[in-house]
Amino acid sequence: MALTLPAIASPRLRRWWPQLSLAGLRRAAKTAAAMPLGAQQLRRQRTSTLLSLAGVTASLLVIFAQLGIERAVYDSAVRLHRSVLGDIVLVPASFKSLQLHAEVPVAMTDIVSTNPAVAGTSPLWFGVMSLSHSSMPGSRRVAWYAMDVERPAIDVPGLTENLYKLREGRRILFDRLSRPYFGDLTELGDNVGEVTVLGPADSRGLLREMFVVGSFAIGPNVVNDGAVMMSESSMSELFGTWWSDRPAFISVRLVPGADPAAVRAELNKAMGGRAEAITREDFENRERNYWSRETPVGYITDLGFVMGLMIGMVFIYYAQYQIIRFYLPEYAILKSLGFDWWFFLCMIGQIGAAIITPAFLVAFTLARLTYGIAEASIHLGMTMGLREMVVALVASVIMTVVSSLFAIRRLWKVDPIMLFE
Repeated sequence: MALTLPAIASPRLRRWWPQLSLAGLRRAAKTAAAMPLGAQQLRRQRTSTLLSLAGVTASLLVIFAQLGIERAVYDSAVRLHRSVLGDIVLVPASFKSLQLHAEVPVAMTDIVSTNPAVAGTSPLWFGVMSLSHSSMPGSRRVAWYAMDVERPAIDVPGLTENLYKLREGRRILFDRLSRPYFGDLTELGDNVGEVTVLGPADSRGLLREMFVVGSFAIGPNVVNDGAVMMSESSMSELFGTWWSDRPAFISVRLVPGADPAAVRAELNKAMGGRAEAITREDFENRERNYWSRETPVGYITDLGFVMGLMIGMVFIYYAQYQIIRFYLPEYAILKSLGFDWWFFLCMIGQIGAAIITPAFLVAFTLARLTYGIAEASIHLGMTMGLREMVVALVASVIMTVVSSLFAIRRLWKVDPIMLFE
C-alpha cells in the first residue's frame, strides 16, 4: 500500500514593492498628510536642509535663467517677422533666416503681380552697418531696413507717423529700443529734428553722412545692437543702386476673400523654385527654428536646463538620503507595523516638497530681479511670463518625484530584524 504524504504549501514570498492601486495611493497620502514625519525630520537635520535648500534654489535660478535667455533670443529674432503687413511672404528659396542675408530676385514681383488674387506687393531690404555720432565713444553694429515709403512692408510703433520724413535723401529713423550704447541719439532725433550720424565708409574710405529725423520701435537682437529705417531711395544713394534688385523679402497682400493656401500654391508653381511663397506664421517659425536648431543658442539653453534639473535632483536626494540613513531604525519599526511602500514614498515626497517649495519662491524672486537687470542692458525682451513659471514648476515636480524614487530604494533593504542586532 502506497503512502501519500500531504502536499506542503510553498511559502508565499512577501513583496514590499507597490501594487498599482489608486485607492492604496490615496490612502497612503492621507495617512502621510496626517502624520508629517518627513517635514519634522527635515527640521531636525538643519545642516543638510540648508545645503539642499541653497543648492535647489541655485538650480532653479539656472533653469529660470535658461528659459529667460531662450525666450529673449527667439522673440527678439522674430520681432520684424511679426510686424509684416500682408498675407503671404516671398522669401528666397529654402529660406531659413534673415541673418543669412539671402535675397529674393526682384523679377518675382512681376510674376506675382499677374495673379488676380494679389492686391499688391511691398519689398523690404535688410543689411548691417556701423553707426557712430559725437556722443558715442565708438561705432556700433546696427541693422538697417529700407522700404518703399508709399508701400510699407511692416508696421511697428512710431513708423507710420514718421514715414513722410524719409522722403528726403539720407534721412533715417533710429530704433529707440536699441541698447544704451548710442547715448542720447533717440532724444536728439525726436526733439532736435536732425542729428548727423556717420555710417559705413564708401569706396574712398570716407564715412557716409546720414541724418536721424525721428525714431521707431522694433528692438535689437543677439547679433545687432540697434536698427535704423530708411527709404529705398536713401538706400540706393548710400549703398548703391544694385541693392534695389536684392530685397530680403517681399510682402504680398491679397484681395479680400482670396484663399491664402491656394494662392500660395499657385505662386510657388509660377516662380518655379526661384523664390518661395510662405505664410507669415511659417516665416516666423523658420526664423525661430533656425536659432533653436542651427545655432549654438538652442543647444546651450537646453543643456543649461538639463544641468539645472539634474543639480536640483541631486541636492533633494542628498537631503532625503541623509534623513533615511539617520532614521533607519524608525523606518524599520514603521515597516514592521504594516506601513507599505506608498506610505514611505509619500513621506519621502514630503521632504522633497518641503525643500522645493521655499526654493521655488526664492528662485522666482531672484529670477525676476535678474531679468530686470539683464533687460536694462541687453533690451532683448527678457521678461518673466507664464511659460517660464509653468516650465520651472513642472521641473520642480520632476526633481521631487525622481529624487524620491531614487531615495526610497534605500528603504527596500530595511528589515525589522535589524532592531535586534
